[in-house]
Amino acid sequence: MADTRSAVKPPPVFLGSGGDDGTPRRRIGRGRPGLRAASLVHVVLAVAVGYLVLVPLAILIYSSFKASKTELPFEVHGFSVGNYVRVFSSSGLASVSLHTAIYVVGSLAVAVLVTVTLAYLLERTDLPGRRILSGLVLTPMAVPVTVTAIAWALLANKSTGPLALLIHRAFGVQVDVYSMAGMILVTGIFGVPSMYLMVAPAFARLNPELEEAAASFGAPTWIRLRRVVIPLVTPAVSAAGMLLVVIALEGFAIPAILGLPKGIFVYSSLIQYSLQPVTGYADYGRASTYGVLMLLLSIVMVLVYRRRLRDANRFQVVMGKGYRATRTSLGRWRLPLSVLVWAYMAVAVVMPVLWLVWTSLSPFARSFRWAYLGDLTFDNYRGMVETPGFGGILVNTAEVVLVTATVTIVVATWLSVAAARRQFPGATFIFEATFLVFAIPSVVLGAAVLFVYLYLPIPIYGTPWIITVALITRFLPRTSRMVQTALLQLDDGLIESARTTGAAPWRVTTRILVPLLRPALARAWLWVFAMALGELPIALLLTSASNRTLVVLLWDQFSSRADYPAACAVAVFLMCISMTVVLVVNRRRPEENL
Repeated sequence: MADTRSAVKPPPVFLGSGGDDGTPRRRIGRGRPGLRAASLVHVVLAVAVGYLVLVPLAILIYSSFKASKTELPFEVHGFSVGNYVRVFSSSGLASVSLHTAIYVVGSLAVAVLVTVTLAYLLERTDLPGRRILSGLVLTPMAVPVTVTAIAWALLANKSTGPLALLIHRAFGVQVDVYSMAGMILVTGIFGVPSMYLMVAPAFARLNPELEEAAASFGAPTWIRLRRVVIPLVTPAVSAAGMLLVVIALEGFAIPAILGLPKGIFVYSSLIQYSLQPVTGYADYGRASTYGVLMLLLSIVMVLVYRRRLRDANRFQVVMGKGYRATRTSLGRWRLPLSVLVWAYMAVAVVMPVLWLVWTSLSPFARSFRWAYLGDLTFDNYRGMVETPGFGGILVNTAEVVLVTATVTIVVATWLSVAAARRQFPGATFIFEATFLVFAIPSVVLGAAVLFVYLYLPIPIYGTPWIITVALITRFLPRTSRMVQTALLQLDDGLIESARTTGAAPWRVTTRILVPLLRPALARAWLWVFAMALGELPIALLLTSASNRTLVVLLWDQFSSRADYPAACAVAVFLMCISMTVVLVVNRRRPEENL
């Protein structure tokens, strides 16, 4: 008997059974206006993301093969490897490479040592005050890196810095923060909060039975640490370390503020100096070539970072059955270690902030004396508000950070949803391609965007929009991965139910996905806001008289005018805005408890 199943066609699917006159309702299928509109949105946004990601990369590489010095790369005909020959034959290449290597490796060593020590003590031991200390570890994330660098420049300079003077009187050691050692120390301390966020969960999730088994055989604490604990958290530590290497490579504010006064250059500060020298003309060819070298180094580090994340499952030791969280007793070391941790918090977290406030209220930069309390004044804040064009600076800053945060969240949400649901061919590829931007140091990205809009006939150079475009490009990869992480926690049941009723994709997104993702989107929006507020190298490279922002005003007050009290007033103002944002981010929302 012939099989007739293939000849039987399924009935069409309708939204409802039909009207009273028997006319069927609208069919779910192709060709609907909603689907055509969604496809158009996908095309437009895919082109926009490709433009944001690929054009700066292409322009940077293109510029490096143009034999340009003071000329713009587009004004030079033909291609040449002259820039690479000039850089690799330069006597300064070995020096700047050595400085960069020492700076990055030293910063990594400081950050890893401090982070691993704090994570173990706060997550695995009975150290008193752990909850307060855990919050203090993350507090520096609320302070923009430019503000951090200025705070340490004032706190530990050998002339008036209270920390430097205290160390000199107590130990007879002369401390000078304007040095390679100062750069390493400040960058390492700045990297501790971000590393702690990645490393602390690895310590907290360790099964204590492994340590107890080693202790039952008489292994002392330091043996258990070296043979059991450290090997098990190595993947998390190494992944966080590779990420810190990328951050240190791209970092500009700390090397510029603490290194340039002594002529200490690393790649990031050299690129910025080549584009905006104190005297003379910009050297676009050298800046582009060093930018490509930094890009290659950063890509290698990012690939190693991703590899370490993939290998992390080989060290999973947390079991769902029989797991119990116990803490190691510090015994007689409990009090000394507690004093040591609190001392670190006082020096690394509290003193820089207090010294910024003190200097901002002082008529000039000076050390602390009780007698000086009567001289405190708000004149520096009054002078900040009375700065010519300060209203425009506030408007520019608000425009840049608000538009950057909002557009970044919208595009990141679309990109993450499209990649997770495979809503169109190539969605996953575009999502992964944005990761290339993660490897572009901010000073390199700023240079690439500068070249793009000096060449393309798009009239945004010299406006806040050029800074906004660069910042959206910079923060899009990280933000899209924040949204992707939240998406992985959602059940597809509600979305599939909506689709079976014929709901259009845009309605599914606005009525179901966005409400479910609202807490994560709010946190990501505020994170972008805080980061954009303190982003110096991009703003500095793309600034002009008509698009200055607060962070550029801070740089001018500190670096160009050397007016430290006025600079501290701007720094405290920026810090207050940033801390307010972080408090909102960390505030527990009612919908998160559902």
